[in-house]
Amino acid sequence: MNQRDRIIFDLKGYIIKPAVLSASEVKELKEFVLRQKNEPESLPPHQRSLPGGTFERLIDHPEVMDVLQDVIDSNVDKIRLESTFLSYREKGEGEWSPHAGGRTTNPNYAYNFYDGRMYAGMTRVVWELEEVLEGKGGTCFVPGSHKANYNIRNGSVPSLDSKDSGIWESYSCPPGSLVIFSEAVRHSADFWQNPNNPRVAIFCAYNHINVRHHKPTFAPEVIEGLTPEHQRFFNEVYHPQFDRWERQQQQKYIKVANKLLGNKIDSGLKTKIKSIVKRFG
Repeated sequence: MNQRDRIIFDLKGYIIKPAVLSASEVKELKEFVLRQKNEPESLPPHQRSLPGGTFERLIDHPEVMDVLQDVIDSNVDKIRLESTFLSYREKGEGEWSPHAGGRTTNPNYAYNFYDGRMYAGMTRVVWELEEVLEGKGGTCFVPGSHKANYNIRNGSVPSLDSKDSGIWESYSCPPGSLVIFSEAVRHSADFWQNPNNPRVAIFCAYNHINVRHHKPTFAPEVIEGLTPEHQRFFNEVYHPQFDRWERQQQQKYIKVANKLLGNKIDSGLKTKIKSIVKRFG
C-alpha cells in the first residue's frame, strides 16, 4: 500500500479501489459466478462453487495482496482465505444488520497498530461486479469504529445503529471495484435500491494463519482443483513455528539416510532410502 492508502485504511477501517478489473474481466467473472449460482451442474465438480473456476485467479490478485500484506502479514504464506460467497440481490432485497466495531481481545475482530504497522485481524475483500450507488444498498460502515474506546459492539446505544443516525457512510463505485475492510469496523448490509442493476458481489474473508473464524465449508474437490500456489491459501490453522520443526526433522532424516547410503547395504534398501532423501530434500 502507498502511504495515502495506509492512512485512509487506518483512519476509516476500510478502503475502496475503483475499477480494478477491466470490463471484459468483469463480464467473464460475472457470467461464471451466475452460472455457478443458477446452473452448477453444467460445470465440472471442481468449478461448481467458489473459489473454483474463473474466480481462482483473483485469490492472490496483486491489488488484494497489496493491502493484505500491510494489514494481516507481510509474509503471504501466513495469509489464509477462509470464506468466499456470492451476494446477489435484486431491488428491495437485503437487510440492515449492524455488527462488530470497538476494541476487543478477540483476534478475529481486533484492530491494532504496533511498531509502525497495522494488524487488522480478519479482513473482508469484496469484489463488486455491478455498479454501486452511494446510499443505494452497498455495504455501510461507521468509519473509525474499529478503534472506538466505548463498547458499541453489543448495540448498547440503539440510536447509533439507526441508518439515519448520521454516523454511517457508504460508497459509489463502478463494476470491477474492490472494497476492503477490517472486520473490526462496525458495518452492515443494506437493502438494495439501485434501479439499474442487481447487486452482484463476491465476499472473501482473509485471516492470519494463526486463527480462524469460519468453519471450513469448501468442497474438497474445489480446493483440490486449484493450482498449488492457490491451494496454500486454504491451509489449516497452525503456528509457523511448526514449519521450522518439520524442516529440522527432515534434515535429521536426510542426515541419517545419507549416512546409511555410504554403508554397504542391500541395493533394494538403498533405493528406498534414496527415494526418502528425494522426498524430504
